[in-house]
Amino acid sequence: MFRVAIDNIRVETKVTNPKIGGKPALMVTSCDAIEVSDQERIACGLHIASRGLSSAMADAVTPHGLSGMEANLLLKLDKGLNSPSEIATYLGIDASNLSRLMRKMQEAELIRREVDPTNRSRVIIELTAQGKRLVKKIKPDVREMEKNVMSVLTAKELTTLQKILMKMCVSVLEG
Repeated sequence: MFRVAIDNIRVETKVTNPKIGGKPALMVTSCDAIEVSDQERIACGLHIASRGLSSAMADAVTPHGLSGMEANLLLKLDKGLNSPSEIATYLGIDASNLSRLMRKMQEAELIRREVDPTNRSRVIIELTAQGKRLVKKIKPDVREMEKNVMSVLTAKELTTLQKILMKMCVSVLEG
């Protein structure tokens, strides 16, 4: 049983799948195994959910020869993000890790980096034709994975979760 209390709402979920994201189900109940504050329990739950989502993403895109982070980079570029700083923020990685990731993706001819003709100090990252074809292939698998992961939540819960996560993201980014 996994329990989380938020604003006097108690959520209890039975773990029916013995493996979640390749991790033993015990990991899901670990937040409840010791006495901690509600904030610690929520942080633990968010951490485990995040790791599980990352693992599910990797499982969805591995058949396409990509890691979860590589797929996320391609999907962000497909959404129109093209600034390294924007992409690093959305991927939650630092500049050096983004640089390594982009170098690998550029060598695979999935992206290209070009100097912005309107601002020579700015780099623009774009999908290549091959990158665009790969995005079309992975999108259905990623969307299906997201649908499966989110299927345990009602529409109202999804809306509430989105609002809560946005507040938390702003808090983290503002420091």
